[in-house]
Amino acid sequence: MDAVRMVQAFSSGSPEYHRSFKIFLDHTDQKAKALEWLGGRIEQLARRERLIDAGAGNGMLTSWLADRFDDVIAIEPNPSLVEELRGNCPQATVVAVPILKADPPFADCVVCSHVFYYIPRPEWNENAARLVGWLRPGGFLAICIQNPNTDCMRMVDHFIGGRFDLSKLTQIPELSDRGRFNVAIDTVRASIRTQTLQSACQAAEFVLNVLPISSPPRWSDLEDYVSDKFQRAENEFEFSCDQDFLHVTRLA
Repeated sequence: MDAVRMVQAFSSGSPEYHRSFKIFLDHTDQKAKALEWLGGRIEQLARRERLIDAGAGNGMLTSWLADRFDDVIAIEPNPSLVEELRGNCPQATVVAVPILKADPPFADCVVCSHVFYYIPRPEWNENAARLVGWLRPGGFLAICIQNPNTDCMRMVDHFIGGRFDLSKLTQIPELSDRGRFNVAIDTVRASIRTQTLQSACQAAEFVLNVLPISSPPRWSDLEDYVSDKFQRAENEFEFSCDQDFLHVTRLA
């Protein structure tokens, strides 16, 4: 009897993760939309001396932002990603520790993109407070994850259980002084589009791995879900992956 295919659970350093991530990137405008939003905000900064990318991963985003700043610090604790990070962004100073153990100098811009999925929820406030603490006056922080009401997050909730909501961070004590900080959340629209059920399910598999998969669903169940929820026409699949940007400007 043939083994039943299951949705794969993989770590961020595995070859399977990198293959799955590439399939996701090949079929989404999420990155392009994020770069457009970030670029517009960075252009508004009074000065651009230092960037901190907290949770820089393989350095793809860091590399795109690096030319806009005199100095770049990339914080990435995952040893499987650090070598790739150094190669993609050789001008960056790499700090190979978690956010809570990093102690960088003050920055004009701090970016934390799609990292909070991997931070336990009880530690969100402390990590966000640490990021805010790295801003110099006039500095700008952007924390980005998927909007909780996207097709992707509804799928994660259906199969794994749980969503993410950055709005909870707007109330942390470190941001309560509105005389010192401007705090808001922008939602930036994005989607995943594919021409085959196989590629749609492969992109969906990557998305499901934003949470630990203790009991992987059957691949056939994922196919049924994607076909039912995301098929728009024959050989055409589309599902939303809008991003929320919690942005904080330090006023004084």
